[in-house]
Amino acid sequence: MTHFKNTNKKLEKLRGIFFQVGLIVAGGLTLVAFEWQTSYIIEIPEGRVPDIEVIDELPPITYSSEPEKPKVKIIETKFNPDKIEIIDDKVNVTEPTDLTPKNPELPFVPDFTEPTEPVEQKIFTIVEKMPEFEGGDRARLKYLRDNLKYPSIDKAAGIEGTVYLRFLVNKKGKIKDIEILRGVSETIDKEAIRVVKNMPNWKPGEQRGKPVNVSYNFNIKFELR
Repeated sequence: MTHFKNTNKKLEKLRGIFFQVGLIVAGGLTLVAFEWQTSYIIEIPEGRVPDIEVIDELPPITYSSEPEKPKVKIIETKFNPDKIEIIDDKVNVTEPTDLTPKNPELPFVPDFTEPTEPVEQKIFTIVEKMPEFEGGDRARLKYLRDNLKYPSIDKAAGIEGTVYLRFLVNKKGKIKDIEILRGVSETIDKEAIRVVKNMPNWKPGEQRGKPVNVSYNFNIKFELR
């Protein structure tokens, strides 16, 4: 019994030492666990190529020889200060020029001028004063009633209508160039032309106070009563 008591006392004394030794051993094992490395072996099946990133490297650029520089040839102009040519640029205004006409007796006419047609020779459609039958509209209507003959063939067929004519009243009042613009029948149209052609001279039209040629529109109505 005494032997067990002595043994317990010895163990109590060594408890602190055992505790410290345990702490040191535990710390060492912890460090060894963190530093431990495990190697793995990966097996690749046959016929399969692993994915590998390939980086192409460009070869360095080298020159076999230095580029040739262009050859520049400098040409120097020779100048002799002792030889200087002086040109007289003064113009003698007293001398005749090419613009002076060779024959001073003839009048000088510039080339750019164009002969203009006199106003009297033109044909107008509207003028300041239009042509007029001598005596006015009443005299014209009386002339038509007295001279117009209705064609018998058209009268028998009951043909009626208005003949539209155009003629020229020249600067002397004479009637020329009669034409039918719209007719009724061949016989009626001929009668209208005959009556107009036999008209006495008209008063000519005037433009700027001068008689001129005027194209005049005229109509004659053929009506049965």
